[in-house]
Amino acid sequence: MTITAKDLMHRDLTAVAEDDLVLDAVRILYMQRLSGLPVVRNDWILVGFLSESDILRFALPTYLEILAQKGFLDNSEGNLIERLGRLGHKSVGEFMNRDPICVEPEVSLMTVADLMIRKRIKRLPVVKEGRLLGIIDRSAFCEFLMEEAHEGRP
Repeated sequence: MTITAKDLMHRDLTAVAEDDLVLDAVRILYMQRLSGLPVVRNDWILVGFLSESDILRFALPTYLEILAQKGFLDNSEGNLIERLGRLGHKSVGEFMNRDPICVEPEVSLMTVADLMIRKRIKRLPVVKEGRLLGIIDRSAFCEFLMEEAHEGRP
């Protein structure tokens, strides 16, 4: 039996819309302990992905800004909090990745593993004709592999 993305994916999905506030998306990420959220239209067509990295990219000052500050890291925490505060009232669509890496349900376990490792993906959307069907979570994927390895032992 060949294991595919369809066998690995979670079908119980949490997603946000492009016009949702980033603050609301961050609350979902925090409350559900997720590292990223698919961004969908009403018909579950995937239009993007919002990750913790997308949010931090905006919130963290650039290297040159840090060097320009007196005392190098002087007040960097205040700047970060201020940036996060401004970010919260913007739309998810302004910060999401509009071209997320996805797989189709028939893709093999090895292809999923390769993508997740090479591209450092924590949550991989599974789509069919653009419609979001599920998500493969890296920790659940590892758990699946461990269970399979354990069942295969004598």
